[in-house]
Amino acid sequence: MSADVVLLRSPDDPDRYVEAFDEAGLKAVCRPVLAFEFPYQDALTEQLRPKAAVGALLMTSPRAAAAVKRVFLNSPDLASIWADRPVFVVGPKTAASVRALGLHPVGEEAGRAANLVDRIRDAWDNETIQAPLLFLSGSRRKDTLPDGLTSAGVPFSEQVVYCTTTRSLIRIPERAGWLAFFSPSGVEAVRKAEIRPGDYRTAAIGPTTAAALREAGVRPDAVAEAPSPEALVAAVVAAAEDIDGAA
Repeated sequence: MSADVVLLRSPDDPDRYVEAFDEAGLKAVCRPVLAFEFPYQDALTEQLRPKAAVGALLMTSPRAAAAVKRVFLNSPDLASIWADRPVFVVGPKTAASVRALGLHPVGEEAGRAANLVDRIRDAWDNETIQAPLLFLSGSRRKDTLPDGLTSAGVPFSEQVVYCTTTRSLIRIPERAGWLAFFSPSGVEAVRKAEIRPGDYRTAAIGPTTAAALREAGVRPDAVAEAPSPEALVAAVVAAAEDIDGAA
């Protein structure tokens, strides 16, 4: 496998996904496809004020953590209030962002939203949390968590904390052989940029993104078993070996 892997996401410094592909002997580059805005800071600040009615936070994206970070910078006193309350998260990247705020992430090993619902339900049934959750969501969030929490009988409220928009210009390197998608919004962004995913091998960070690819008429060649660099690399390498073996 000599073609580059294009990671359709904003790069980190250092970037764990690029490093993981490099360790596997593969070249990966990041290409941002989304932009984020934070127009709800005042509302979020009010939601984070001392309230006994909120037992835990729920974040599914590093952008939610970024929104909270902005609040903490403007109101440092709020950080200590939330330091002893759990923050339920999906995936290691969100967990790392939450941990960097001095907060306590729970559930990063769940990997998927549906699995996290089970973890939260157990915490609620065992009275580890005794007050409703506050779900800090994005403007394009899926219904998996809200519907799952409602079905599980776990009370929660929701505050949208960031908006997602697609970038109009996405440059794909000439050597690109793989496109790795990290969200359904990324699938939408590529479609709007008039890039044809079917011209490349495609990988998805998880089942929700894979479903978005299928809805767009593209069968993903690789789907990570967990939203982590190691799992994505493993899925791409395994798929590439199968493709090469069938050639």
